[in-house]
Amino acid sequence: MVSGIGACSVWADPPRFLAVAQGIAHAIFEVRPPDGELFSGHAFKIDLGVAELRLVPAGPSSKQTVEQIAAPFPAAVAVNASFFDNEGRAMGLAVHEGRLIASGKRQSWGALVVSGTNARIVLGSDIPDPRAHRLIVQGIPRLVVEGRVQRLKPQLAERTAVCAEGSMVTLVVATKAETTAFARFLAGPPETGGLGCVDALNLDGGPSTQLVAKLSALTLSLPGGWGVPNALVAIPAKK
Repeated sequence: MVSGIGACSVWADPPRFLAVAQGIAHAIFEVRPPDGELFSGHAFKIDLGVAELRLVPAGPSSKQTVEQIAAPFPAAVAVNASFFDNEGRAMGLAVHEGRLIASGKRQSWGALVVSGTNARIVLGSDIPDPRAHRLIVQGIPRLVVEGRVQRLKPQLAERTAVCAEGSMVTLVVATKAETTAFARFLAGPPETGGLGCVDALNLDGGPSTQLVAKLSALTLSLPGGWGVPNALVAIPAKK
């Protein structure tokens, strides 16, 4: 349900994205909401017309750290993706290169769907044939829908999120942030310190939140508290 909560000033310096690889740009952000705790983090814009985005499953074991999942790629940016159950299995739909790797579709959950170079965020109920798409990962809640911040349950946690609009996907990781404050940052216009996300989806957070960047212009490692079933991995175009 779209609420009456709109994007507003997020009390941050405008994020400054700098190219760090072919098709990948990076920004550091710091946000101080007037009625909440300061949070900070990293955002990566992935141009699907240039770079590649994959949902890569963990190896032989059901879970691995993002660093382990990204290890086979010489250059990449990777973040955690699916929520998982007590057995370590990915929850919701998960599609890797058109192959179904988790089939438990959640009708009311959001989903990042990538077909060719087009990315969008929809409801699970809007995906009749998962195998028709190259990449799908589900999460909850949808933080921003058509530019509008949703009515969200208050919660303070480390965050991993993804925004999608056409050929542009934005991967975001943040320190502990309250849900609505984080969503307002995602939806806020860049000139007021936001990321300008039209649609944004919450991925697994808390101890699952982790980031690895292995690029000639940028190296980052933000380890989480445990292994995860899969990761979104952005691979830059070769020069």
